[in-house]
Amino acid sequence: MERALREPERLITGWGMRDHAHSHLARPADAEALAALLAEADARHAPVCLRGGGNSYGDAAILQGGLTLDCSAAARILIWDPANGVATVEPGVTIADLWRRVLPDGWRPPVVPGRGAVTVAGAAAANIHGKNNWRAGAFGDAILSFELALPSGERLTCSRASHPDLFRAAIGGMGLLGVFTRLTLRMARAWSGMVDERRSAHGSLGALLDAMEAAAPDVSDMVAWVDASATGPALGRGLLAEGRELAEGEDPLAAKTLRDAWANWPAGPARLLRRLPPGLVPALARPMSSHAGAAFANRAQWMMGSRRASHEWERVSYPAANFPLDIIPNWQYSYLPGGLIQHQAFLPLASARQGFAALINRAHAAGLPPTLAVMKKQRASDATIGYLLDGYSLALDFPVHRGEERRLLALARELNDITLDYGGRMYFAKDSTLTAEQVSRMLPPEALATFAALKAACDPHETLQSELYRRALRPALEAAR
Repeated sequence: MERALREPERLITGWGMRDHAHSHLARPADAEALAALLAEADARHAPVCLRGGGNSYGDAAILQGGLTLDCSAAARILIWDPANGVATVEPGVTIADLWRRVLPDGWRPPVVPGRGAVTVAGAAAANIHGKNNWRAGAFGDAILSFELALPSGERLTCSRASHPDLFRAAIGGMGLLGVFTRLTLRMARAWSGMVDERRSAHGSLGALLDAMEAAAPDVSDMVAWVDASATGPALGRGLLAEGRELAEGEDPLAAKTLRDAWANWPAGPARLLRRLPPGLVPALARPMSSHAGAAFANRAQWMMGSRRASHEWERVSYPAANFPLDIIPNWQYSYLPGGLIQHQAFLPLASARQGFAALINRAHAAGLPPTLAVMKKQRASDATIGYLLDGYSLALDFPVHRGEERRLLALARELNDITLDYGGRMYFAKDSTLTAEQVSRMLPPEALATFAALKAACDPHETLQSELYRRALRPALEAAR
């Protein structure tokens, strides 16, 4: 740590490219060194921010001053038991690393995000969700146990039977209680390296939600692109993509497709895109982040997608179906120079139609329509400070244009309030605008009090911090004590 503190501070950004901070950086080579550095920082009363793959959109993995501990180098798969589908990994193992290891043996991580570069520890700390959340639950539901190194140097093995309160709080706890040094997860069966997908077009928000509610029993995952530019009767129209896992024996070439799924991805035009110079495609796409460009792109996608929409199943590879955000490397650079803010609202089913319409309408009324909107079906989790609930989520991307940032921040806080007014929650891994008052409205008082007590017990020197913690969580926890 002493060496890290002698190095110049580095500029570290959130994945959305807007939020940034200067911090010293250390990247220990294994989990032992990671835990030791945390303990040393605690002894020095130096603030520490934990960081995995750097995929949090806002300020959840950045810290002004202090030390940023990059966990990505501690990336060994320690144990893989293909007979039972159980893996034990270090924190820096990515979802893609894990998938490559277990898929040839007929297993897959049961919950994945849209990017394979997310680390397992980051996925646990944010309790990420996937396109199959309403069926399979959140990432934390697949965790059997983990070892958590506290700032004091103590290391605890936590599970639903051992230290259950800490288990539920560290999952979704945004790296504020301790550092994961190893995690044990159960995998789900995969009987093929392929999945079936189909698409359908729905002309309004109500029609889209009705279609998602009416999903067939064999549909395993769903995600909807929403035309964020449409207003009036067409508000919320969108294209729904449904996925279906193949059953045992349904793929006659299962051994080959399981083995080759990663080797053959990306394929076709997507493979060509990845061979182009880094940053070229995002630079070419930059005009699409302007208000006029986004309106044109949304209308074109709706017109093409609605014409091509088909209820026929099409067979695609697992990586193509699950990691669409990895097709174009660094696509978030298309939002430079200002970056982007994403607002992701989670609403109960009963208020989703009115609430999502209110969010989109408010953005249009402010003259700041989103460039991209994505909707998913969700279910609640038992994480202590969980954001998930039984209902739906709507993610809205907003480019930060020159001269508009102040208006955009004001709009984002209005959208937070609208979400809360409709009984909803927001996602800390995407957030950069929640206030402490809004966090206190969002989470039950008993949940905040429980987390505050665990924070005081596990991290009495308040060593583990982030800009998210300083901005919104710390004052909300103090108010709950």
